Amino acid sequence: MPYAFSREEANTAIKNVRNLIQKYFKENGLTYAVFGKSEGLDSSVIAGLLGDIEGIKPIGVIMPCESDLETERIARVVLDHFKIPWIKVDLTKEYHYLMGHYYSSEGIHGQLSHILKHYNDPHLLKDLPHKKSKAAGNIKVRLRMVTLYHIAQLTGGLVVSTDNLSELWMGFWTLNGDVGDLSPIQYVWKGLEEYTIAEALGVPKDSIDAVPTDGLDVLPGGTDEDQLGLPYQDLDKVIVALLQNNFNGNGKWDGDRVAAMSEQIAAQLGYSPAKISHVARQMKNTHFKRNWPKAFKRSEIGLQEVDNIKL
Repeated sequence: MPYAFSREEANTAIKNVRNLIQKYFKENGLTYAVFGKSEGLDSSVIAGLLGDIEGIKPIGVIMPCESDLETERIARVVLDHFKIPWIKVDLTKEYHYLMGHYYSSEGIHGQLSHILKHYNDPHLLKDLPHKKSKAAGNIKVRLRMVTLYHIAQLTGGLVVSTDNLSELWMGFWTLNGDVGDLSPIQYVWKGLEEYTIAEALGVPKDSIDAVPTDGLDVLPGGTDEDQLGLPYQDLDKVIVALLQNNFNGNGKWDGDRVAAMSEQIAAQLGYSPAKISHVARQMKNTHFKRNWPKAFKRSEIGLQEVDNIKL
């Protein structure tokens, strides 16, 4: 029987997550939970979870950055619904300043171009304009994280992440930009489970119905589906099928094996092999993000283990 996540299971998950959050805060002497709030489902679920935990004081932070006004409206609706106080920090000017500085004649772009010519890398030099949109989107994310951590430092609190399991496996987040100190829903499938959890929490319909986007305009006017290749409900099924076939994006799979597996899963789920291959390729290309930061052990470097050091 196909996986179906029930309202009863959602209520159990909500209770468990809240208990785990409360336990973590109590064990670490914490009170304030700071999180970024957009119009999206993930941050709305976090708001719903944090809005009803004894001993925890959540603070929502709305951070427009060239954002649609509807985004801010829905964010406010959700925060007010869960009675969570919020701060608004418009980062548009800061973003424009950085972009203007980076792309001035004396900025990063000109100097980097000179270095790439030095290294005789014409392909990367030619590709720089195409990389600009995604790189610019990452600046927005990191500006927001700087803001969240500043508020957390002022309150002696921590930053609560809004990432989910679907995004984790697709590498659909920004290193040092999206992930904070505590990730309550990082192991929750967005398409298969999170919408049911949102409904059980009473998340306002405006947020549940909002079309998922990265909020960064990496693809102007684009949605998550445009970047991921499938809507979350279908994407999750493909990722689960890949994982059940022992594919997790590591380098042990060659092209022929991936193609054969994609054909098999396509027949099983009814999606095109190209869609399956796209998801597999994305998981492979972002494998490093799920294993960061990469650190070399003392034994690998040739240094003595700590227990062997005589003082």
